[in-house]
Amino acid sequence: MKMKCLIVDDENIARKILSDYVSKVPELELAAACSSALQALNHIKNDNIDILFLDIQMPDLTGLDFLKILPNKPATILTTAYSEYAVQSYELDVVDYLLKPIDFDRFYKAVAKVISSKDRKAGNLPKSTALQQTDKLFIKADNKIVKVVFDEIVVINGDGPYVKIITEDGRKIMSLQSMSKLIQMLPANFFRVHRSHIVNIDHIDSIDGNMIKLKDQTAILSKNKRDEFLKLIDQLNLLGE
Repeated sequence: MKMKCLIVDDENIARKILSDYVSKVPELELAAACSSALQALNHIKNDNIDILFLDIQMPDLTGLDFLKILPNKPATILTTAYSEYAVQSYELDVVDYLLKPIDFDRFYKAVAKVISSKDRKAGNLPKSTALQQTDKLFIKADNKIVKVVFDEIVVINGDGPYVKIITEDGRKIMSLQSMSKLIQMLPANFFRVHRSHIVNIDHIDSIDGNMIKLKDQTAILSKNKRDEFLKLIDQLNLLGE
């Protein structure tokens, strides 16, 4: 049975893009595309929605406020142009947080999390192996495509138009890639602590002022990212009492 999707976004072009993305995934079915949270309420009540694609900044009722009043909310994927709501999204137990403009591959990855979770609860194997939640990234480097396992990444440093991925075994992988696009391809335990640094929270040894130590690597924590970063760590239960 297909999973019913509801799109809620006040921007017409955003609704069209997400509707097109939903149509490309065989496991999904679009129930409706609404321009406001209030308009979406009836569909939530009557259509047995499985996945909610929800914009945050909307008139009358924001996406976050809408989530707070839903008694039995569907699996929710937030869609927004603003990264500062990431911490609040974790508090509301959303599946994923997509930054606009949203690429189809990033959309696909978010949907895969929902499908994988549903199949695990049902005790079934995923119908499509392509939709299984991935644990790796394939990236172009040195005129070839290199596999990088997420758990092995310690830190990613920006170097002009390139990124340098440093793994726990000391590998340094250079790729022509933007930091902003790369962070969208990574799971929730990665955080961009500085315009030039993305860290894997699981590899952090210590935080001393604005210096983050990860194995034999260091990263700078910028002032405008500090509060959000520490809140996220707290959400992930990585800080003691």
